[in-house]
Amino acid sequence: MRMDGKTVVVTGAARGIGRAIAERLAQAGAYTVCGDLDAEELGRVTAGIDGAGGQAEPHRCDVSDPEDVEQLILAAEARGGPHALVANAAIQYERTIEDTPPEDWDQVLGVNLKGVYLCARAAIPRMRRLGGGSIVNMASVNGFWVEPQLGAYCAAKGGVINLTRAVALDFGKDGIRCNCICPGYIDTGMAQRYLEVQPDPEAARAEAGRLHALGRIGRPEEVAAMALFLCSDESSFCTAQPFIVDGGLSAGVPAR
Repeated sequence: MRMDGKTVVVTGAARGIGRAIAERLAQAGAYTVCGDLDAEELGRVTAGIDGAGGQAEPHRCDVSDPEDVEQLILAAEARGGPHALVANAAIQYERTIEDTPPEDWDQVLGVNLKGVYLCARAAIPRMRRLGGGSIVNMASVNGFWVEPQLGAYCAAKGGVINLTRAVALDFGKDGIRCNCICPGYIDTGMAQRYLEVQPDPEAARAEAGRLHALGRIGRPEEVAAMALFLCSDESSFCTAQPFIVDGGLSAGVPAR
């Protein structure tokens, strides 16, 4: 799968899944416009992409801020895009609803759901002028089922799944496809932080691996492979769908 001549936007690109996606798209030939709040770390990521022969540029971006998002998409437009968008930026939050203050609820939904909406809203008119494009939103298996102390996070990810369907149905006539990826446990800092708040983090990590049919948690580059497929023309008849990348986690209780 190649992305030569394409400009792609990736949010949350400074680490974890977002970083892996930006690197994989650049390897496939895309010019990658990368956004993240952590400008310093993002600069290291894009420098690494450039050093490996790819093309990338960093932009500090708070996806819950409409103006930041507009500037990010404008940067892609200046490079002839965006031909694809990966709305990946998200934050984790480990509290029950009872223990979640309204301002924290607003922050989680502001980044994890409103941020996806703002990115799509900014990208759609540019993609329409290009004759179409691909929007890939980062949801989660937690959009289908929940785990303890993840109420706000799960609510946001469930919203991302239906927002994905809404965008796909409204803008398919413009040649715009919209899908989302639903990872299981992936070996990133976000997953590690969730495990660290458990009573026994090492035991929790081992148990998380055992919940998957493959007997392990996933790697960021495995999610990046799906993102590349959905951004590319290889997925030209795929839209309005959640693509589950979870090693069998959501299939049921694995054999012991």
